[in-house]
Order: sequence, then C-alpha cells, then structure tokens
Amino acid sequence: MPRAILTQSTQANRCRTVSSVADELGVSASTLRTWERRYGLGPTGRQAGARRRYMPEDVERLRAMINHIRAGMPAAQAARRALAETSLHPRVGPANAAQLRTVALGDDYPRLEEVLEATVASHGLVHTWSRFVEPALKSLRSAPAGDPVGAAPALMLINAFQRVCRGVYHSRPTRALVGGDRVALISDAPHETAAQVIGIALAWYGCEVRVLSSEDYDGATACDRFREYVRGGVPALAVVFGCGATCADTIEELDARYGVPMIVVGSDSPEVLSPRVQRVRTVSACVEEALALLAPQADLQLVGRS
Repeated sequence: MPRAILTQSTQANRCRTVSSVADELGVSASTLRTWERRYGLGPTGRQAGARRRYMPEDVERLRAMINHIRAGMPAAQAARRALAETSLHPRVGPANAAQLRTVALGDDYPRLEEVLEATVASHGLVHTWSRFVEPALKSLRSAPAGDPVGAAPALMLINAFQRVCRGVYHSRPTRALVGGDRVALISDAPHETAAQVIGIALAWYGCEVRVLSSEDYDGATACDRFREYVRGGVPALAVVFGCGATCADTIEELDARYGVPMIVVGSDSPEVLSPRVQRVRTVSACVEEALALLAPQADLQLVGRS
C-alpha cells in the first residue's frame, strides 16, 4: 500500500533493513525471515555476505501478503497471490502534473486510481498532493471551455485521490512510531483535501487527528466546534486553513482562550502576531513543522516508507 513519506530526497528509494520493515508492517523480523525462506518473499537487493535490504517493491509484496492473510487466506496461498499480483500488475506513475492531468481527462477512473497509487508509492502522499494532484487540479479547473456535465475531470481526480488517501490511512503502521498526541485540523471547504493529507501523514506517527470544519453551518462556527472537541482534552497542536478576517478572528480566539500551539497554512492565510502561532505556505512545510514540534527525535524520511 502506498506510503505516507513526508519529504522527498535523493534517498527516496533507499533500501530498508528487516527491522525497519518489520516495525512498519507490524510483524516480527523472524516472521519476515521465515517468509523469505518458505515463500521467496525476501529482499531482492540482498548481496552475499551483506545485511538483508528490502526494496520498495519487496515491501509492497509483503504488505499484499499481510492483507490477504488478514482476509482469511492461508499463508502459502497469500504469498503466491502477492507474488502474482505484484509481478503481473506493475504500476507506473506520471512523470509530472501534466501527465496526471492527461490521465484524468481520459475518463478512466480505475486507471486514474491506479496511477495515483503508483505515484504515492514512488513519491509519498504529501508530495503526490503537492507536486502532482494540486497543480493538475488547478489546470483542470481553469480549462477555458469548461467541463461537460456528468464528466468533470477535476471531480474525478479529487475523488480518486481521496480513495487512495483512505487506503494510505488504513495501511499505516500498526505500531505507533511515536506520539499519541491529539491534533485538530480546522479547515474551510476549499482546503479539506489538503487537511486530510496532513492528517494522514501525522496519523502515520500515531497522532490522534480530527478534522473540524471552519464553515458556518446552521450557526455553528469553528470556535463552537473546537469548544466541543476540547471536552476530550486540549490538543497538542491545531492546524488551521483559511484566509480573511473570519479566519484571523478564529485563530486569535483559539490562541487567547486555549493557548494551543497553532500552524496556519497557506500563502494567503492571515498573519497573527502570537508566539504560539506559526505561519507556513505549504502542506509539506506544515507536516515537517508539526513533527518537529510533536516528535523532534523523529526521522522524517522514515514515515510510511515502503
């Protein structure tokens, strides 16, 4: 299943140790060694005399096997199925946002979802959003001729991406890497998907994340919802999306009443003068700053890596 890697680096496809893979998948290292010996699900990059190292495709096969076992399949059959699936269905993602836009325009939903899964597997969830999905959406929504009724490529793209996000969330490590901190994401409607991306990335570390709408529905405001939310405890961090005076008022009220550290996201977000409020421009920067606050000892390159 796709990874929730936070930052892109020259080591994005680096090999993994057996202990690192075991921690992510929630199985023991001895189990992985047994599966290698019995079923051939071992590290393909291993050299004689060297420590075993798992490539991303090796972890994909192991994750597929675990999913089949959890569905009730015997281990031997699950291994054969995982090997067959990953060899018969290699996934290739787009090289850039323009190619993703072309796939979205093709009106082939299963193909679009497959391409998005491959992109996340290669680049991680955060960078798939920032470098592929978000710019492709902007391009699709700015089409001068508009969209045909019932076949809006931008809606198809966002729906497919949300399904992939759901898969990433459910494939997060069974053992929390760090944390357990409560995090509140306060978002207006235009930024709901970006908020989900941040929330899933933080959930990979074990944070308990909730998304609260900042829209005024039936007279309830963001502060009203936050007041109900904190009945379960004040969060360790609040992340806020939005712009304009209403957003600024919300940030100032939360800061004054609860004193919770906040990260405000967006190039057009309001500037609020407070030592507890930090302003960042991008989703990627938000995730990095959030983890620097909640888990300063964490390896940002490790999260969800497969």
